[in-house]
Order: sequence, then structure tokens, then C-alpha cells
Amino acid sequence: MKKTLSTLAIASLFSTSSWAQEPVVAGYFADWQYLNEDNPYTVSDIPADNLTHIIYAFLSMCGPHEGASKAVQVQISEACEGKEPFSAVIVDQKAAILHDFGQVDVDVDYKGHFAQLAQLKKDHPSIKILPSFGGWTMSEPFHAMATNPQAIEQFSRTAVELIEEYAFFDGIDLDWEYPGGGGLTTSPWNPNTKLSDEVKKAERDAFTDLVRHLRSDLDALSEKTKREYELSTAVGVGPKAAQIDWENAGPYLTNMFAMTYDFLGGWGAQTGHMTNLHATERSWWGMGADVFINQMIELGIPSEKLVLGAAFYGRGWQGTNDYQGELPTSELVSEKGAEFGTGENGYFMFWDLMKNYSEKEGYSYLYDEQSQAPYLWNEKEKVFISFEDERSIRAKVEWAKSAKLGGVFSWELSGDPSGKLVETMYNEMNK
Repeated sequence: MKKTLSTLAIASLFSTSSWAQEPVVAGYFADWQYLNEDNPYTVSDIPADNLTHIIYAFLSMCGPHEGASKAVQVQISEACEGKEPFSAVIVDQKAAILHDFGQVDVDVDYKGHFAQLAQLKKDHPSIKILPSFGGWTMSEPFHAMATNPQAIEQFSRTAVELIEEYAFFDGIDLDWEYPGGGGLTTSPWNPNTKLSDEVKKAERDAFTDLVRHLRSDLDALSEKTKREYELSTAVGVGPKAAQIDWENAGPYLTNMFAMTYDFLGGWGAQTGHMTNLHATERSWWGMGADVFINQMIELGIPSEKLVLGAAFYGRGWQGTNDYQGELPTSELVSEKGAEFGTGENGYFMFWDLMKNYSEKEGYSYLYDEQSQAPYLWNEKEKVFISFEDERSIRAKVEWAKSAKLGGVFSWELSGDPSGKLVETMYNEMNK
């Protein structure tokens, strides 16, 4: 007899919660970083021995992408040719399945990152590999999908068909930024894009409906393949986390990846730590990863499913006023975000900071022990850069363990081509 949605959903509550799971050490793999001229990053660079999960960023669905770049819009148009609206698709097909990254000995009829990941899965069978749908620039279609129950069913069915086709995948990750608004095309500061309370409630219900359908479809695939499949989601901090009905959505999810970074950045004059572990009396608006994680737990997310985020990059400002390198306070401001960086202004990959922002270039390394956050200060140029390093990651992992969280993850792996930050995460988590 064919199982109904409700039957499968109820069964999934037990199967998901009963899976024995080692502490999570996950990293997002950005599929575009192979094009980085200064430090190209491919699947062969992933330190798989020190990871439990690799999350492939990003896939999407057929739907509106007006906020994305022209290049992405072209990719979506090509990927969606002949497909129904809200079908799950591979966006950058060249990166994923066409570009030749080298020979593999797995029997697949595609190339690209996917062939390399299939090989990695063969070599490391215990590692979990998940495609992530959405991201900051491609979450727009989720909002359109949320208005139509049939669209949710279409996306869920085709997303699961996709991971069945590319069998090295072990589930699905959602990076809808954000149910209830606050993302690229739903800014609450813009009256033209701000979502109404009615739409927010509808999206809250739609998210629960989405994960219920995905869990059901994944369980149906599991019956066919005799494999277990994970379902995870990224979680925004502060008000964004409160826009999801965790009591009803949470049981369908394996892990929730808390985006505990980008607290501050060059988009504003406020200057300080962008991913500090602890909030202090000096923190802007009382922000700290510990505060945000505790809020998520109070909202109903089980601590054992929460995965704490670490940043393999930094954010910087220039023209920092009335400051000489002391511990930053909530009154610290700058004239503007840094007009330089790693590929984009104000953004600095960890490897770049280590290579090009030393004492030789006028930068002093400083550390805020109360916040557990490193920062760089250039007195001559009046440049302040907040970032993450081994010391702060070690503190995050220790705290995650003490708080009985599910583990830690990073955005994103190419910031650490040497693998030393991932190694720190893994070693500390498994002490």
C-alpha cells in the first residue's frame, strides 16, 4: 500500500531523531571558487579527513531571480529550459557537471565538481555530502514558492529526484534567506520590499510545509535505496530565527546551521566584531554567538541539532574614528567599509589576511579575550578588520561542546586552503 504524506511524516519523526550522529564538523563548498585567480579551490583541496559534512553551495529552482546577477539569471534560464516552474536545478552546470577537474575512477557520466565529489564519497564513504538550495543571492524563488502548495510539492519532489540522480548526495540543505523576510529582495528597511505580517505568517507555515514534504520524499527515497538521508537548514540570527515555527518544523530536520557571523560589516558605519563568540557590555546591540544560540534554543530548536557557525573570512572598515587599537566598544564607528579586500571590498579571506596583512604591512594582531574574537588594526591607515582564527575557533568549539550543541561548521572552505582551521575544528570537537 502506498504510504500517505502523514504516515511518512510521522515515521520520519522517529527515524530522524533516532539516528546515531557523531559531532558535526561541516564546511560549505562554494562552487565558484575554482575560478579564484589568486587561490583556486576545488574538491581536491577539501580536507575530507577532518569533516563529517560537505555542503555544496548553491543550487536553486526555476522561478524569479531578479535580484541575482545577470550571469546567474542566464544560468537559471538555461537550466530551466523545458522544466516546470519551481523544479530544482543545478545553476552553474559548467562547474557542477561539465568542467574537467581531472580523472576519476567512479563510473559516472558527468564531470565537474560532482564527479570529484562522487570520487570523494567513494574514498570517504562515511562523509555526508548535501546540496544547499538558495543562498543570499538565490533565495528569491522561495518566497514565490511559498504562495503555492503545489509549488512546494514540485520543488520537494524534484530536489529529491536530483539527489537520487547524483547518488553521492546524502540529503538536502536549505538556505532560504529568509522565511518571513530580511534577505536580498525582502529587506525590512525598504518599504517596497518589506513583507506584511500576513505574508510573514504565510511563509512561516510554508516553511513547515516545505520541510514536511521534503522529509516525506526523502523517506520514500530511503525506502527505495535503503540509505538514510539528512535534511538540514541554515538559520538566521535574531529576529530571522523567530520567523520559523521550530516546534512544528524542527522534528523534520537533522541539523540547523546557525549563521553566527556577519553581525557587522562594511555596509554600515558600526565597527567591531563580526563573529564574536561572547556578547559583552561593549558589544553592538548585545550581539554574540552565545546570545543568538541561546535565543534559538528558547525558540524551540533542540541544542543537539544546532550547529555553531564559524567564518573563514573577515570584514573590514577604514577611517575608523577616535581609536588606537583598544578593545572595540559599541560606540566605535568608521567612515566607510574598506575599499579593498579579497575579490570584493571589505571582505577578506583568512588566507589573504595571513599572507598580506601582517606587521610588515602595518597591521597589529589583537585579541579580545572576553569576546573570544581576533582583530587587526592598522594605525597609519585607520583600518579595522574583524576575522576568525584558530584561537577563536578553538573557543567556539569548546563552548559548543559545553552547550551540548550538535557541532560546528564553516562558511566557507576556500578561505582556509591550508586546512588548518578545519583541523582545529575537528581536533577540538573530538578531544
